[in-house]
Amino acid sequence: DEEAMVKAIDPKPNEKILDAFCGYGAISKNCLLKESKADLWLNDESEVQIQRAKENLPNVPANHFIVGHFQDVSFPNECFDKVVIKMGLHEVQKKEQVKVAQKVFQILKPNGKLIIWDIMLNNENQTIFQDIIRKKDELAGFEMLTKERYFFREDEFFETMKEAKFSGIKEVYTINYTFSSRKRLESELHNDTKLLDKLNEFIRNKFPEKLRKQLKYEDLKDDIQFNIIKKIYVMTK
Repeated sequence: DEEAMVKAIDPKPNEKILDAFCGYGAISKNCLLKESKADLWLNDESEVQIQRAKENLPNVPANHFIVGHFQDVSFPNECFDKVVIKMGLHEVQKKEQVKVAQKVFQILKPNGKLIIWDIMLNNENQTIFQDIIRKKDELAGFEMLTKERYFFREDEFFETMKEAKFSGIKEVYTINYTFSSRKRLESELHNDTKLLDKLNEFIRNKFPEKLRKQLKYEDLKDDIQFNIIKKIYVMTK
């Protein structure tokens, strides 16, 4: 899947690429493995993540790492060849998602590209998925995330991109992702099995019967799994 993302980005020598919502820089690291002369810039709101990204990418100049909310960082207009957002658009509120896309459009050079990897939901599965993630965030103590995150439907994603004036919106890759409640135990639920039990009970009670077969729902007692679709899209300015 990381390979598919790098293929979609297609980094070229001296191309100026912004990895927005970069986390610890995994996408940038893979881009450099493919093209060591790409001019990479990384942005994330978390100082901790940016610090990890710096450690991961020792050859990227220190001033190319920018801490701050993407919408608030001041980038010159038409300065990037490509902007990459992996699993970042859903991290902001619905009204902010259009602002993010508009800002990307503004900072891209003419014919520049936006490459997005995100969860693509629909009318049937959006509510249950959003409810499960909100419950998990609440149990994990991520109160800000429960307020900030908005998991959009695929049709809403198209509307956002069109409102930001992107054209040539092209789907390039589909990923079948398996959500696993147990996988959240260590990373988010502080290894507290009582919290995991609460999350599983919530999912059991909330998950619509009509969606269980379609989303390959499986209850393994201490782990509940189901499938969700992620996609990679490429948009052109």
